Amino acid sequence: MSSSKSRKLSYTLIIFAISVSVVFLVDNLFGYAILKHVSISSRNNAERGIRIGHPVYHHTLSASYDGLARNLTEYRFCTNSDGLKSKCGEANNAKEIDIGFLGDSFTEGLGLPYEKTFVGLIADNLPHKKIANLGVVSYAPTIYLLKLKDFLDKGYRFNELVVYIDISDIQDEANYAIVDGKVVETIEDTSKHRRFPVAHFGYKGIRDRLGNEFEFFKRKEDVHEDQLNLGDPVYRRDYSRGAWTYNSSIGGYGKLAVNGSIDKSVAMMEKLYELCKANGIKLSIAVYPWPGQILYDVEESRQVKIWRDFCDGKCANFYNSFPTFFGLIRSSSKRAVIENNYFHGEMHFNENGNHLIAMDFLKIHRED
Repeated sequence: MSSSKSRKLSYTLIIFAISVSVVFLVDNLFGYAILKHVSISSRNNAERGIRIGHPVYHHTLSASYDGLARNLTEYRFCTNSDGLKSKCGEANNAKEIDIGFLGDSFTEGLGLPYEKTFVGLIADNLPHKKIANLGVVSYAPTIYLLKLKDFLDKGYRFNELVVYIDISDIQDEANYAIVDGKVVETIEDTSKHRRFPVAHFGYKGIRDRLGNEFEFFKRKEDVHEDQLNLGDPVYRRDYSRGAWTYNSSIGGYGKLAVNGSIDKSVAMMEKLYELCKANGIKLSIAVYPWPGQILYDVEESRQVKIWRDFCDGKCANFYNSFPTFFGLIRSSSKRAVIENNYFHGEMHFNENGNHLIAMDFLKIHRED
């Protein structure tokens, strides 16, 4: 073969190799970008419209919703005709309720379909009971009070109301007030201390939702399933959203500070108790630890003491899951308890954690 033909063949092979490499690179880069954009768009479309503003108690869930939710995981999300998270494909419109559950994102069951949440598991174990889940992300005692009033006005009747009062309720309560019979947010902004801020609507709501969208994909890419990264904010000792139980001087609670926020929360729960009493409703309260309590607090946490003392002479039951989780620490380790029962990098319970909460309820719940 002549040298000119050899050079021509080599040139052709080089051009071919470069072309294949470019095509491969473009296909992968643009294909990934397009697929990721489609994935994000589909998730946005799936999530849109689940949480909406409410004219009385600030925010709620859309009524008769059946679609995908994107919070911690992607899962099917359904509500009944009054915006209560419910089992998909099952009519759940009864207004004579045996047990109503109130709480925030933990009670709503963030990251899981209804049947895998502790409320859904309790309902499955008490099939003869009418169960209603009134919990929604970022609720606090002020909202509990006005939401119960609203549902009583709608004709709902409850035999027992169980408030799963969250550790973050203390900070959230510092941001809520009742003005002209409606829940409004105060002008103090403690949202920078939050992982899941109070639900806003309008421009700030759009900003928050976009931020959560980024946070979701960041967690999916950065969090490793096989290790507990103590650098994640929720695991830090100074994570103010939950650190108040062992550090009353922690910031992020506005002018009220930690103790003032606790007093306000207790005062609103007193009003909730009076409303229940006036309507023949048995009130119960439940508490549970976050990863921060597992790492830095004690079984006899301030969260336990406050609400157990509150329940004295008022509550039908006091459901305390701190002993369950601290018992697991003694038989394994703090790391194992967190890894096995919470979403990684989060304070929210995974499927295992929800199961423990449900079993604690069922062990104590007294049958009528």
